[in-house]
Amino acid sequence: MICYKGILWAFMAVLFTGWFVTYDAGQFSEKPSKHSCNWTCMLLTLQWPGSFCISLNKPNICKIPQTVQNWTIHGLWPQRTGHCCDCWPIFHSHLQDIEPELSQLWPSLVKAKSYFIFWKEEWIKHGTCAGCEETMGSPFHYFQTAIKLRKLYDIDSVLKTSGITTSCDVSYKYDDISSVLEPLFGRNYDLQCVTDDKGRQAWVQLKINLFRNQTLGCHKQEQKQCFNTTVWLQSPGHPCPKNESIFYFPINYEQPHEPCNSSHFRKA
Repeated sequence: MICYKGILWAFMAVLFTGWFVTYDAGQFSEKPSKHSCNWTCMLLTLQWPGSFCISLNKPNICKIPQTVQNWTIHGLWPQRTGHCCDCWPIFHSHLQDIEPELSQLWPSLVKAKSYFIFWKEEWIKHGTCAGCEETMGSPFHYFQTAIKLRKLYDIDSVLKTSGITTSCDVSYKYDDISSVLEPLFGRNYDLQCVTDDKGRQAWVQLKINLFRNQTLGCHKQEQKQCFNTTVWLQSPGHPCPKNESIFYFPINYEQPHEPCNSSHFRKA
């Protein structure tokens, strides 16, 4: 009888380790949860608010706060991770010490989505996979790392110093932008554009290729291309063409989805 109970308990232990009770959308559900720590590459993805709203299928949901004037963080994404752990909670109190910086550098640009809800989604989808790396081993440290990287790669200053400024009329060649970025990133980056209603290529994102230890590099073939996380926010974002002019639009706070609407335009 004792032997039988031991076998039963061992079986229950094995069963329990393969299944987790996870919290999803306010309800508990029992389902398999796999948390992969085998990833080696990350993407630090920065987005330009002046073009971001063009990229949305529903432009009226976009809002750019007046305090946002520079490139913002779209995400810090470990690549090829599979499903992360839904059961690692994040609370507002975890981020209070860095909330002022996050609000400036990683804001939500969608009207119906609060800053914390946006951060929470990023943590659940990406941060919980990054969390198996010691330097990102909690919600606070994950977002703190993103802030540190955003400050390290000060793209705003680099572009301004090099004379690449926002404009509705002046465009740039791909090589013009590359020559400015390569001293900072080498070739460890990708430019993403969106096409506006006039067929112009508008620069919207900069994807920076990083190793797990947050240094530049990593094999691009290992990177999983990702632009948005939900169907209703799907974007036509694509690699910027190397043989077409690229526009770097200003921010239009009144009509963010039409940055070059002259009747309502206000330059950032």
